[in-house]
Amino acid sequence: MATRTKRHPLRTWQGPERRYDLITEGTIAVIFVALLCILAASLWASPNGGLTYPGAPKSPAGQAFSAKYWDVNDPSDLAQTAVQELAAGTTTAGYGPPFNQTTGASQEFIGIQPAEIAKFIFGLTLPINTANDFVLAPVSQLAAPFSPAVAAAVTLYKAAGGDLSPGAAASQVASSQQTTWLNNYAKALAASSAKFTPTSITVKAGNYGPVPVIITAELAIANNGSLDGYFQGSQQQLSTNTTMATMFFSDGTMWESIAEAQGVAGDQWGVMNELWNYPGQVWLWLYSGMYQIPALNPSNNANLDLDVGLLMILFGFLLPMFAPWIPIINRIPRWIPLYKIIYRQYYASMAGGPPPAEVSSEPSPPSPPSPPPPPPPAPRDGSSAPR
Repeated sequence: MATRTKRHPLRTWQGPERRYDLITEGTIAVIFVALLCILAASLWASPNGGLTYPGAPKSPAGQAFSAKYWDVNDPSDLAQTAVQELAAGTTTAGYGPPFNQTTGASQEFIGIQPAEIAKFIFGLTLPINTANDFVLAPVSQLAAPFSPAVAAAVTLYKAAGGDLSPGAAASQVASSQQTTWLNNYAKALAASSAKFTPTSITVKAGNYGPVPVIITAELAIANNGSLDGYFQGSQQQLSTNTTMATMFFSDGTMWESIAEAQGVAGDQWGVMNELWNYPGQVWLWLYSGMYQIPALNPSNNANLDLDVGLLMILFGFLLPMFAPWIPIINRIPRWIPLYKIIYRQYYASMAGGPPPAEVSSEPSPPSPPSPPPPPPPAPRDGSSAPR
């Protein structure tokens, strides 16, 4: 059996050749793309319009949402959200893993709950107790040391029971006594007679316990900016982790109102949108588009995020990987021959010319050695030839 010799591409290639300067080509490409990005940004970049929503005050360009902005422009929403955080009645409190132990909150597919499986293996990777993390802890650290009334209110509230441990289930966060106080105060805040300023709340007298003092202190630390600093605090020197603040903000209604007004909500192609109708991250069209599919019932589907994640695995990973072996899918390049546009120069050069030579995948057999040259003829005079 003959041994197979490794094919050398330079010996078997019989097509055209040309010089290629990689440095020059790369430099031209970088400059061209940079100019193209500058042009696209100048024509279609999203406006830096600040915070806008119906009835909003004028906002400086580039202004970011913060607890202080929330308190100044809608203290009623901030106060009512803080009450619901204490009662564990917000979206964050009832989310389930990886944030808390709330039962029945995990999304499932054919009876499988990936979040519960991950919790069993890794535990709660980001345990959050909304009552403590969003209200009691910041009030205790930022307001209670400077106000005996606030310190006494926090102590009285904690003495009434309730589970303030990280990741506690929503049903365990508030005790029955705390729930009574919170429900009464929530009704008082929603009444038309309630009056709000960024640092004070006026409601009718009732059985609220220490809750009004705590909520007023929450508004005060939001108003002076210290609540934003608390949420941004980190053991690291510099931190870009805004998870806690974002979750607290998203539990209120003002955050959603601004998103809807700017066209970046989930039902408005939010993750691939920028402000209003300006184009954004178009490479996220597949992910964002899944949330617009009526068959998934985006408005009332408790498992929507999991469904979208599974579809992304199917269409974004498995389908492209196995497309060459899937019937019908692997015929699409023949029905839509984009490759002819990509290789149009090659096909144009071959039009009307001789067919390309067959290139064998095996190396050519070695040529036989040349015979040695014949010896010179002997001289006719009989003398010997020179050596």
